[in-house]
Amino acid sequence: MKNVKKLNGLLMKLPIWVLYILLALPAFYITYLLLTNQLGPDPIRTYERKVGEIGFKLLILVLLITPIRDLTKINLIKFRRAFGLMVFFYICLHFSSYVILDQGLNMNELWVDLVKRPYITLGMISAILMFFLAITSNNLSIRKLGLRKWNHLHKLIYLIGVGGALHYLLLTKTWQIEPIVYCIVIIILLLYRITKVRRD
Repeated sequence: MKNVKKLNGLLMKLPIWVLYILLALPAFYITYLLLTNQLGPDPIRTYERKVGEIGFKLLILVLLITPIRDLTKINLIKFRRAFGLMVFFYICLHFSSYVILDQGLNMNELWVDLVKRPYITLGMISAILMFFLAITSNNLSIRKLGLRKWNHLHKLIYLIGVGGALHYLLLTKTWQIEPIVYCIVIIILLLYRITKVRRD
């Protein structure tokens, strides 16, 4: 318990801007690799995948913050907004690299993909929902909406998590272990949230 209190004390002293910088570093590095042609034979698709995976892993971390606090007393609530905004940052990189670099801003091709490929549709819906969460991740929005409505809105993060997990699973087109594990983790976290609401 003392160690947890010390850790929480150290976390409270950590400036938020440090976290933003640390979380942005992988994006700058992967972008550098893309610009210097070091991402293999299909650099654009590799870039899309890498930034998308980082964004999804951060999304899982956002969903883990409450269970971690409940089960271990380690409090990361201070950083939840920063993690959430960085999820949106990586989703923007993932989405923009697909639309601009992959599709060349060809709206006809984009529409065809949306209709023919369910994983594109799920990814797009999740990105749009994440946009609404990102633009309301501020104190002004909490005051305007009221804390109750704001909390209800931001529960969409679980729906986004499900959409992201299915997007990743369908994207691979084969039953690879990593996306399956992510789906299982999202389901567990969703069930944890449901049981927590019922207990409360």
